[in-house]
Amino acid sequence: MKRLYGSASLALVLILAGCSSGGGFNLVSLEEEWQLGNQLAADISRQMPIVNDSAANAYINRLGNQLVSRTPMANLPWNFHIVDDPEVNAFNIPGGHVYVTTGLIGATDNVAELAGVMAHEIAHGVERHGTEQMTKNYGLSILASIALGQNPAAYQQILAQVIGGGAMASFGRDAEREADVLGTRYMYDAGYNPNGMLTMFEELLSRRQRAPSSIDKFFSTHPLTESRIELVRSEIARLPARSGLVSNSADFNSFQQRYGRG
Repeated sequence: MKRLYGSASLALVLILAGCSSGGGFNLVSLEEEWQLGNQLAADISRQMPIVNDSAANAYINRLGNQLVSRTPMANLPWNFHIVDDPEVNAFNIPGGHVYVTTGLIGATDNVAELAGVMAHEIAHGVERHGTEQMTKNYGLSILASIALGQNPAAYQQILAQVIGGGAMASFGRDAEREADVLGTRYMYDAGYNPNGMLTMFEELLSRRQRAPSSIDKFFSTHPLTESRIELVRSEIARLPARSGLVSNSADFNSFQQRYGRG
């Protein structure tokens, strides 16, 4: 009977667990994740200075969805947002929402660098690193109550983490490396020069030395090291030669001049 009960308990956990693209243990279904993401995004829009400009939002969503189109989650709705904040930062929340600051837009030299940061955040979302982290932090019972709207205290704690730090959780080194590799591939497959991710990372490290206060939030949630830069460089070297990869565009230059605050 004990063995039977144990097997039944395990089966229940497996039924309740949402599948994770990255293979990590995740107790949140995709449907619940997208519902949670939409709720968080609505509250974030009331508490963070989101840019409400149709031209800006059209551009950032066009760029973001070009990258998403090369992922296994291209069939799901994704939304991209600009935060009016001079600090250099980007983050994603569960449910296909990615945020970039005006400071980040201003810090990039070309569209490939912006695409590199966005592709990295998209990869976190595709691999569901946020809800994997929630599974570790909160467990089944609390996650179920959040999904059902029955635990406002836990929900407010998650929201406060996003508002305060610009991210839900600090990801580990393995998750960051996974997002680097996948993001590089998404860029390449979408037609953007993957060297943009490499040069953007180098710029971020340089800014940490020149003006660390301008980039504190990014590094608090995205530990960036020379080894990650070497990983991206080696991943780029493995990609087949391809002509016509986009590094910059007139549309991006106009967008950056208007919305970059770096």
